[in-house]
Amino acid sequence: MPATDRDIAVRAFSTPEWRSATDALFQATGVSVSVMDFRACDLLSGDGRCGFCHLATEISGPGPLTCFDTCPDPDSGPARIMCRAGLPTLVTPILRGDRAIAHLVLGGFVTSTRERRRLYESLLARGVSADSARMSIKAIAVVARRQAEGYLHMALANAKILVATTAERMAAVERVEELRLFVSAGQQVVTTERLDSSTLGAITEEAVAIIGGEAGAVLRSRGNLLEVVAHTEKWRGPVGALVPMTSTASGRAFTTRRTVVSPGGRTTTATLAMPLVIGERVLGVLEARLPATAVPVAPDRVSRLDRFGRFIAIALLREDERVQVERAMAGYAQLNELAAALGGQSDMDGVSRLVSSALDKSFTYELAGLVLTGYGRNHADVVVCGDITKGELAHVLAEVAGRDATKHPFETVRTVTHRGAILEGPMVRQEWATAVVELEHGDLEIGYLFVATSDGTHYNAQDHALLEGIAAHAGAAFGRAALFGRFRDDYAKTIAALSATLDSGERMPMGHSSRVMDYAMLIGEELGLGLEDIETLRFAGLLHDIGKTGVPEDILLKPSRLSPAEFERVRSHAEVGASIVDQIDFLKQLTPIILHHHERWDGTGYPMALSGESIPLMARILAVADSFDAMTTKRPHAVGLPFATARFELEAGAGTQFDPRVVAALFEALDRQSAVGATGLLAPREAQCRPELLA
Repeated sequence: MPATDRDIAVRAFSTPEWRSATDALFQATGVSVSVMDFRACDLLSGDGRCGFCHLATEISGPGPLTCFDTCPDPDSGPARIMCRAGLPTLVTPILRGDRAIAHLVLGGFVTSTRERRRLYESLLARGVSADSARMSIKAIAVVARRQAEGYLHMALANAKILVATTAERMAAVERVEELRLFVSAGQQVVTTERLDSSTLGAITEEAVAIIGGEAGAVLRSRGNLLEVVAHTEKWRGPVGALVPMTSTASGRAFTTRRTVVSPGGRTTTATLAMPLVIGERVLGVLEARLPATAVPVAPDRVSRLDRFGRFIAIALLREDERVQVERAMAGYAQLNELAAALGGQSDMDGVSRLVSSALDKSFTYELAGLVLTGYGRNHADVVVCGDITKGELAHVLAEVAGRDATKHPFETVRTVTHRGAILEGPMVRQEWATAVVELEHGDLEIGYLFVATSDGTHYNAQDHALLEGIAAHAGAAFGRAALFGRFRDDYAKTIAALSATLDSGERMPMGHSSRVMDYAMLIGEELGLGLEDIETLRFAGLLHDIGKTGVPEDILLKPSRLSPAEFERVRSHAEVGASIVDQIDFLKQLTPIILHHHERWDGTGYPMALSGESIPLMARILAVADSFDAMTTKRPHAVGLPFATARFELEAGAGTQFDPRVVAALFEALDRQSAVGATGLLAPREAQCRPELLA
């Protein structure tokens, strides 16, 4: 802890050298020399009472108030004042630089025999005996005023030399201690693999000791907040606590890049906040809590803390670099994982989710995501970490896409928030660091990939290289997904045409397969199945009766009851249909669904008499969808049932013919559509909450 002026004065005037000098002056001249601190109203050196004092006053004890009625002004210059006993006293400040650190007091003398006579008479008036008064007066030296001033200047010169020497000695000790602190902190940083809160907290303890603080903490920017990343033992509050950037000393220090001292006001504690700066970058803030009496803080203390603060800033920068290296290594590992995951992804939304996840794992950011402008899309996927305003979101997206998002908005902006929220309001933080790379597939520019932050971090070449790696994989994946989508669209149109042909030759009215498809997809969505499974249900619904192409038309269209042999021929359509789709690679996943869509929950179905959950889930879904449409549609040999009756029949079969969970899912979905003004397939897509599938 740096030495204060008082520390220096106390040390200098308690040395044997000073006592020897004042004793020698007294022996030679009879005058007494004291050193007093008028600011603290305290005696630093000397007896504080001359030989005459005990007879002339009744006050005892060391200190300026023993010698004077009131403590003199601590900022007073050289002066001649009378002490309580009536003796003339010379007082002069002892300066260190331009500051008075104490006052030299020369007393215990008179300047003439006339003053001796006056003192003698005042003692008699107080009731002192003539012999005692005579002996006391005789002991007081008679020193001419000019001669006394000479003694004062001689003592003052000695005092100045002693103060300078003592200050230098103490500064040398402090420099050694400062060096020890730097070495100690350096060893902690070098020998510790990770600059965690414990290690940084120990360094903070030493920094706070330099300035004589009671507690302290290191804070780092987290968007528009400051986070406590380390603190001393006596600090109130946990690591990870968030502090507002506004209305706090640390926030002002961070934004102004200047040390801020906040007086305690009504409290007994003041706050000093010092920015931790390297070059143009503010890495954080060192905050120290001080006794209110320590304000104003001496400039040399602030300077010393600033030197140590730079060391902490270097340690933080080193930790940031280590984190960046680790993040880069993890990022390149993430590239491999991303490439593997994207290889199995066939839809655009799935690619977007995987890419956003890769950004989240690879970068420190407040906003990250992608803007997709190719393949007929005008869409943004954004991950938000922290609190940002809508104005800031629009600003970053405009910078990324190169257009004003308020004048030329995106068709859709999908946001996911982590540890924060999107707030109403204009742009607050003006300085945003943004890394942007183009998303490309071949010669086609399809969008942009980006990360952005306002916490003072700058994305380096390594960050850009990693972002470009993610963009390369993402561009190829979007291209594959778009190509697969076109293939899937062509397949869907072909299969739909085939399904319509099947319907035209069957006993069912036109559109049966399409309606089964829609009901099956509706149930799948209600059960929370993924997009790939929903797509599988789409094709299964269209092709579930493809095996009936092998059943003679006179049997399919027979208006009367089928014979046992004819019925067995119809039942074979499930196996025939499964064998047909099994020969087409693109449709192989439909095989078990078509094969088992006439199995029953109680095990009495066909072709394999499976029961319960041994029946594939999507086959159970198709069974409910097929039966519901068959019940509600008019056929040559049956009248279509009203919705309520079909519902009763289907729910009655739950647990015997049908999976109860699948039946419940169908009617929950239909009820929700009915609540928005449409029943079944008539509900608009936004009411159905259906994902967009290619036609």
